[in-house]
Amino acid sequence: MQKDKTSLPAASLPMRGNLKSAVAETLALRILDGTYQPGTTLPTEADLLGSLGVSRTCLREALQILVGKGLITSRPKHGTSVRPEVHWNFLDDQMLAWRQKVVPQGQLLAELVAIREMVEPEAAALAAQNADVQTIAAMREALDAMGIADGNRTPATQDADVRFHRLLLAAGGNALLSGLGACIENALRASIRISSDPGVSDPIALGQHARVLDAVEAREPERAREEMRKLMAMTRALLTRVKALD
Repeated sequence: MQKDKTSLPAASLPMRGNLKSAVAETLALRILDGTYQPGTTLPTEADLLGSLGVSRTCLREALQILVGKGLITSRPKHGTSVRPEVHWNFLDDQMLAWRQKVVPQGQLLAELVAIREMVEPEAAALAAQNADVQTIAAMREALDAMGIADGNRTPATQDADVRFHRLLLAAGGNALLSGLGACIENALRASIRISSDPGVSDPIALGQHARVLDAVEAREPERAREEMRKLMAMTRALLTRVKALD
């Protein structure tokens, strides 16, 4: 049975949210950083309780969170073990946030940008076919909000940028595609943080966003797909220029 190599006093647990979430994050980070390897058994419940300083109920609830992410499995008489990575739910929003703490920024950003390049052009084409009037109007409002600072990035314009892209995913009418919103949002926010750096000062590509939306509103799937590809190419070019991608 694997020893707990990173015993932490309760005071050092991340205390955002409630305690079971903090415990779940602590254990998840140990899995994601390789402290607890796939195929190995976690320390015993008694050892974890001693190192984490929490109640048995709290620990068990935290472990259930990790079960839901596909990170661990528990069997009677076999203990709790780390599942192979193929079972991990990497697109879960908490998993995305946890991985940001243990994976090099360049690697994670490259993964997220690649997902955007695969997903968003097709999402734009679907939106051109299926978006309803209300969603198109909401996207137009988000686009307008992105421009309130003359192309400069502020917290409000960043939120509007995220809202535009999440609405685009939902507009296609495919619930599973819409479910990728957390992944797209994480990718977008990571890109925004870099492009908002004073040393980069890259303005929002308002014109290209508008061309995507115009194609969606005109019900032209091929044009919507191509305009979104151009927008993604602009994103990749920026991140490559500032050497943000691995």
